[in-house]
Amino acid sequence: MLAQQAISVLSGIIHDKSLVGNAQILHGSFTRKRKISLDNLLGYLIFRNHNVLSEDLVSYFGALGNFDIPTRQAMIKRISILNYDVWDSIMDRFRNEIYNELPLLNIKDYIIVAVDGSFLDLPPHIVLNHCFGGHQTSKMKIEDIKKPQAKVSMIYDVLNRVILDFSISHYRTSEIPLLFEHLKKLQEFFRHKKIILLADRYYGSAELFRYCEKHHIKYIVRAKKNFFKHYIEKHKEEKDFHIHIKFDKAWIRRIKDDEIRTSIIENPEMDIRVIKGTYSYIEKNKKKEREITVETQYFTNLDDKFDLSNIVDLYHHERWNVEGAYDVLKNNLDIEQYNTHHPIGIINETMGKVIFYNMEQIIFTESRKRIRQNDKCKYEYIPNNRHIINLLHHNNFMTSFKKQSADEILDKIIAAGSKEKIPVRKGRHYKRWNKFLKSIPRTKHRIDGRRNPPVAKGKTGFVTTNH
Repeated sequence: MLAQQAISVLSGIIHDKSLVGNAQILHGSFTRKRKISLDNLLGYLIFRNHNVLSEDLVSYFGALGNFDIPTRQAMIKRISILNYDVWDSIMDRFRNEIYNELPLLNIKDYIIVAVDGSFLDLPPHIVLNHCFGGHQTSKMKIEDIKKPQAKVSMIYDVLNRVILDFSISHYRTSEIPLLFEHLKKLQEFFRHKKIILLADRYYGSAELFRYCEKHHIKYIVRAKKNFFKHYIEKHKEEKDFHIHIKFDKAWIRRIKDDEIRTSIIENPEMDIRVIKGTYSYIEKNKKKEREITVETQYFTNLDDKFDLSNIVDLYHHERWNVEGAYDVLKNNLDIEQYNTHHPIGIINETMGKVIFYNMEQIIFTESRKRIRQNDKCKYEYIPNNRHIINLLHHNNFMTSFKKQSADEILDKIIAAGSKEKIPVRKGRHYKRWNKFLKSIPRTKHRIDGRRNPPVAKGKTGFVTTNH
């Protein structure tokens, strides 16, 4: 399937009247002819890109040639009565009708997916404090939370740059339960595919390893230093070895998932391959650069077709793309810009950006194919993501998407995206957390467009933090 076909199918999904049943919270919603019909509401949530609600309304409905613009109050009300389960239906159809038909990149016939979580800053409001929570000490009440935040998680195809599943939950929700929610939702979708799951050190658990083993999913999980410590100590000098785990009754009782607990009771033993390796990167801080080498270890169930270097490279080179996806969502698509305090509206506004991201990445991939790489150049070149996003927010494209006739304008956007390109400088790393600052940054964004992280007061100044 070409990019033009994929966008045409997506447009058909968004404008499909069968979505009405999944979109209803109140009986009879979205059944009568109104200014803000279901397809217009979904289109608005996908394409909104301004900082002010009134600008988004004029931009979207004006592009459709409808100058009887809905009021802000009307739009906020419609967003708050849209059942966010409709996005699950859209994502499910996206995976089956679009993603499955794309010419997917793979490694040794495996689709490489990564899981990762992050936090979204929400508008300050007492309702959001209760629904989503936020950074809170033991002495603080919920009402005292200054900045409500939501925990988000995604399963991401790192080679084809597509979000396969996305969830929004309470700030204190742990990563592992969210991962199991993703895997169970995608269980049927993954059934006949060869999958390698990449996950960082927060996801390592015997429960996850048995689930992957049971459902024929390969995994590479970065290991915590103290995880399976007594088993690993026996192999101090080895770089690539297997450990044999035996579950005792106390361990089995801690297993939360009934299916996995039953499986472990039936077979209380498991083999895990352990890899010890190193990776290096260049850390840039102001005008100084230094090379840093890190020793790491990984748990995996991959066989000998993937040697030590394959596994280390696969984890550190490919998994980083899921971090890049969050970067695009937060900095280029401004996913944290909300127009409502209503929890249902927060989820709906967030998911609209996720759908736009997938659409934009399909165009990005097609533009990338058209770039001619020069062997004499030091760097590989890729399209400028922000440029493509700006083109897709143009009125002409929004109108064509609505009419399901975007092929001609997409050809122009893809061509323009292949001309506006930037170099990929691999191995560079900007120190983000625990970085010392003499003063608090006065602007939200750096000059390169990335956001300045929050800061906490230290003894002699300020340090960056992820809280």
